[in-house]
Amino acid sequence: MPIFNRVVLRFLGCTPAVLLVACTVSGSGPPPAAIDNVRSVEIQYQYSGWSRADEVHRLQRSGGQRAFTRTSKVETAEGVETTQATVPAQRVGELVWALSAPPWPRERGMQVMARRVRPLGMLESSAPGASRNIPACTAENIRNRMFDLMKGSALRAQLDTYYTQMEWTDDYPMMRVVIRFRDAPDQVISSRSQKLQMLPWTLGDLPEVDVPSTPRSWSVPVSDALRRLLPPASLAAKRLGEENALMLGEQIKYAAQQACESELGPPRAAS
Repeated sequence: MPIFNRVVLRFLGCTPAVLLVACTVSGSGPPPAAIDNVRSVEIQYQYSGWSRADEVHRLQRSGGQRAFTRTSKVETAEGVETTQATVPAQRVGELVWALSAPPWPRERGMQVMARRVRPLGMLESSAPGASRNIPACTAENIRNRMFDLMKGSALRAQLDTYYTQMEWTDDYPMMRVVIRFRDAPDQVISSRSQKLQMLPWTLGDLPEVDVPSTPRSWSVPVSDALRRLLPPASLAAKRLGEENALMLGEQIKYAAQQACESELGPPRAAS
């Protein structure tokens, strides 16, 4: 077995004894397919808010079987641009293999995302200022408390709040991905999530009415694989990256300020 295949299987927590088949469980979705069976991948991304965007990225197998040709049509308020590029087949394989693994539970996704938070980068994007209400809560004090909230179980609690909080306005993304096989049913995943890496993924089309039983996956490798299939400068790729962590940083800053004001503010008068 090629080294690349062995590495990917270990990354997904599978044994290399059986390629791909060892990565799935009964009822987890359509049966996995070897990369040679992939005919095309289509990634649709739409965004509206402060601006708008409509992107379609189609990856078709090239004649040599070792690469895919990506045709990207990007429509923004500035106009329409169409580009082409060659994408190695192994990049498509990463997405197929990530989707062949059992769906990730929420807890696993939170653990991986917690390891990716960069405190210094978060502090740069959400620089704390002194509290207007409590003079003792200086910018340095709040900054130190933010650091504490970006460690261990405290960070996981912040991420849990971030992924369950209500959506914010003026930011409406939508992504739909279709993998078409030569002799297997199409595989579809989709998301409207504003949160980091667009987690969680709906396994199928987005339902008209969201219900708890909707099949989902919190798989970070799925988001990573999709991002690597896209033009780096596209809004879809940026959405799947870590550039949209501002709201998480603002939440942590607010929590730090609230904790400081609660601790250092004047005691409440007895009722």
